[in-house]
Amino acid sequence: MRELGEYVPTVSIVTPAYNAEHVIGEAAASIAAQDLEDWEWIVVDDGSSDGTADRIKAIHDDRVTLIRQENRGVSAARNAALDVVRGNYVTFLDADDRLPQGSLSRRVAFLEEHPDVDILNGGIERVGQTRDLKRYRPSTDAGPLFPRIAQLDEGVFFGPFYMMRRSVIGDHRFPEGVTHCEDLIFFTELAHERDLTYAGIEDIVYEYRVSPGSAMSDLDGIEAGYLEYLRRVLLLERMTPAMRSDLRRRIASIMAKSWLRRGRPARALAAAAQMLRA
Repeated sequence: MRELGEYVPTVSIVTPAYNAEHVIGEAAASIAAQDLEDWEWIVVDDGSSDGTADRIKAIHDDRVTLIRQENRGVSAARNAALDVVRGNYVTFLDADDRLPQGSLSRRVAFLEEHPDVDILNGGIERVGQTRDLKRYRPSTDAGPLFPRIAQLDEGVFFGPFYMMRRSVIGDHRFPEGVTHCEDLIFFTELAHERDLTYAGIEDIVYEYRVSPGSAMSDLDGIEAGYLEYLRRVLLLERMTPAMRSDLRRRIASIMAKSWLRRGRPARALAAAAQMLRA
């Protein structure tokens, strides 16, 4: 492995990893198979108790950097990587996911052809044991990101899987101590602060693994995350009264439907009321 220095790769890939020994090899293989070879991969081992770090150490490639820290959560892990990224572009890859072939080159080509675009979305293939998984198809309408992400427009946000220019990130970081919606908070606040210009391509650029134990199955955590999101976003300067009202109603509806699907009507009402009061 190389020491971090003055080398400037085209793309920095950021991966937080916690007890990912059994899956991170697939992520590594998907990066190695990319046709764009000028990348760096920064893996932050967030206090794993398994062989995650050993799996990364066994990769003899000076484009791979391993950072080890005590367990502090996914936001702290991503922030540790953002503190040292060197690429002109930055993208995120979770330890249990994969990049399809051409993922890096297609996005880099688009961003280089469109210097006015700050952040790029792409198609996402959901992979898992069930057969009814649907592809995520992003909006390809370019324009300001903030008004759309602040209204939870699914066309512009699926997760932290964009590619963006490192120059627009600056010292902006993920909120630590937040276990859910931390990525939504990060990108909404960044879009507001930097007035990001969004674009999307239809190409599949990410393979997202859906598993029963994923963070999205923890409704209590999701509810707490949405409350923190509202606490932060409702105070942003560019949020109009109408936008605030719409956002409260949107999240109230999401949480109510989520609890109803679990057969918890009383909890659905309580969650909706809490979001509307935020």
